[in-house]
Amino acid sequence: MNTSNKNQALLARSLYAVWHPCTQMKAHEKLPLLPIARGEGVWLEDFEGKRYLDGVSSWWVNLFGHN
Repeated sequence: MNTSNKNQALLARSLYAVWHPCTQMKAHEKLPLLPIARGEGVWLEDFEGKRYLDGVSSWWVNLFGHN
């Protein structure tokens, strides 16, 4: 299974089984999800190696960081 297929499988499983906090329930199954493979400092990285600046910095990040 290639990376793209793994991402799609994770997204489908997540939409089925996980409630994503701060998501409007009417849009829950329509919004694109971004599966994150890892994080370091203020950066997140997806399964394809693309990096994103974590601009949300929710409670858990502020308390524990991405390390």
